[in-house]
Amino acid sequence: EYQDFVLKLFQCRDEPHRIAGVELDGYLGADDVLVFNYQKYKDAVLDRGFIEDLHSILGDKIGRRFFTIAPAASVVFLEDYIEKGNTRYFILRIPYSIIDELHRKGFTHIKQPVSEMDVNNTVDAVGFDFIQIPDVECEYYLDKPKGQVGLGHSGRDAVIKIKKFESNIISKKPLHYENMETLSMVMVDYDYDGKVFNFDDVFYAEDLKKQDYEIRFDSNKLDGQMMLIYIDIFGNEKREVKSLRDFEDK
Repeated sequence: EYQDFVLKLFQCRDEPHRIAGVELDGYLGADDVLVFNYQKYKDAVLDRGFIEDLHSILGDKIGRRFFTIAPAASVVFLEDYIEKGNTRYFILRIPYSIIDELHRKGFTHIKQPVSEMDVNNTVDAVGFDFIQIPDVECEYYLDKPKGQVGLGHSGRDAVIKIKKFESNIISKKPLHYENMETLSMVMVDYDYDGKVFNFDDVFYAEDLKKQDYEIRFDSNKLDGQMMLIYIDIFGNEKREVKSLRDFEDK
């Protein structure tokens, strides 16, 4: 019941299948989906090793995207996806409040969603609007600085050009927002250690709009890897990790 419930929460098709001996649970669009069974493996966590093991088995047998659905508490890394080879392994986190409600009331007290209307009934029963990771599309490149630069500037700006930002909301009331309308801010850790996000900078939507949705900084700030957290007006986040090699010369 848990598997059926969370697949429908994330609007995935319940179609079990097997790839390279790995039992998978469905599809999101044309992409494979695995449900992380925290009930069966109570002490297991979803860490980088889990992703590496998956990739070592599935490798080039899957497409460019692979989704794993898991309780937020079971995921030990912050990123929304980890890139291995040509595949991005996305994590769809089940909010704490959903898991808590299921523990308290059980599945029989929450209507199993079989249609969009039933998903809304489920949302209503849990008591909040279920919101998924925002859709974010960006270009990453190196460019000459605009205007004057400070002493010690490398002479090359790393630029993140936000092309698309849209929130994904399963709500009791139909909601529609234009591109960029729900963007609140982007927070940056220029030297992400792979474990803890240390806040270095923030770019607010009203300022980004004036800058044509460009984030610019001296490329020298990016020595190892950085984490970006894109946040919408509902408080939902998309996290990604980038290094200098992800920025192409313009």
